[in-house]
Amino acid sequence: MKPGVIKVKTNKEVCQGCRTCEAVCSLNHTDAVSPQTRGIQISELGQLGKFKITVCQQCFDMPCAEACPEKIIARNAYSGAVVIGEGCIGCGSCAEACPFSAIVMTDFDGEVKPFKCDLCGGLPECVSACPRQALSW
Repeated sequence: MKPGVIKVKTNKEVCQGCRTCEAVCSLNHTDAVSPQTRGIQISELGQLGKFKITVCQQCFDMPCAEACPEKIIARNAYSGAVVIGEGCIGCGSCAEACPFSAIVMTDFDGEVKPFKCDLCGGLPECVSACPRQALSW
């Protein structure tokens, strides 16, 4: 897969802030709905009814991978997603380097690790779950 071909595209004009995408992402990845474990984040802007959607843009140049001291961030050959591999030390360098703030540091049973969109292996579940079609790919 060519880098950046598949990514979750957002339309904040139609997002109603229901957070269904967050719940589906969390459930799909951790078998529980948790606000800490989601690869997509919805935040309300200062204006009533306006929302910001933050999700990894699967950058071509992968600044998160460049910042990783363990060099464990790579592109999945099938989906094209930028994924964090085994061996992460939880330093947070990738989250700091992300130009979209799309990597969140999450506590997994006392161990802090980065969490980001991995495109659900190639078919992003959040896209089909969005009741307003605010997401596409």
